[in-house]
Amino acid sequence: MSGGRGYEGGRTRMGTKVILNIYDLSPANDFLYSIGMGLHHSGVEILGREYSFASGGGIFDSSPKEAPGAQFREAIELGAFDGGSSELQSAISDLREEFGPDRYNLIRRNCNHFANALVWRLLNRTIPGHVNRLADFGVCCSCLLPKKLLEEAPVGPNAGGNSSGGASGFQAFGRPGTSDKKNDGASSSSTIAFTGSGAALGGSQESESRSLLGSWRGGTAKKGEDSLTDRREKARMAALARMNNQGQQIQ
Repeated sequence: MSGGRGYEGGRTRMGTKVILNIYDLSPANDFLYSIGMGLHHSGVEILGREYSFASGGGIFDSSPKEAPGAQFREAIELGAFDGGSSELQSAISDLREEFGPDRYNLIRRNCNHFANALVWRLLNRTIPGHVNRLADFGVCCSCLLPKKLLEEAPVGPNAGGNSSGGASGFQAFGRPGTSDKKNDGASSSSTIAFTGSGAALGGSQESESRSLLGSWRGGTAKKGEDSLTDRREKARMAALARMNNQGQQIQ
């Protein structure tokens, strides 16, 4: 066995190194990571290539630490296995049926499940629990999530029909304060929380309401003034009538 490229998940005198590359899919990870959770994508780096799993593409390989639509966070060296490329390909072949192009599920069978399965076959150990903990919790409420969300991978060759992952069930974001050069120029999508027509304060509808209110008030005030005038006139006529009656009695 030769020694080169051990630091890149290559083959060393002790075997072939296995490295887990972990990515952030949401800026919320800066908080969630500290409590042992997060929205993560992961890939297993071996012999200079990174292996992962996505909807539409199944198991695929890519350049290490360059998953499109995700922000690289850290690499964890998990150990080394006896053998090389042939043992790796054998392990991947054993997983192809379970992780086929149409078998992806965001909660039950995602990229982190694949990483865990591949690492188990090669090293007989699991990946760190925090990488896929949110998916484990999500099993309890998966029936409440849209089918499209569950079947589309945020990262992968066919993620959401877009290699950048931006059109997938949930959008992948870079961490705050960083820029993702791989996504420069890519179209961004936004969700409109509320739709429909409305009137801004001070707009035409408010003016119309005020004019209607003013008309009502004006009409009411005018009606009150007319009523008061009538009462005064009646009182004046009654007073004149009494004065005339008193004058006639005196005569």
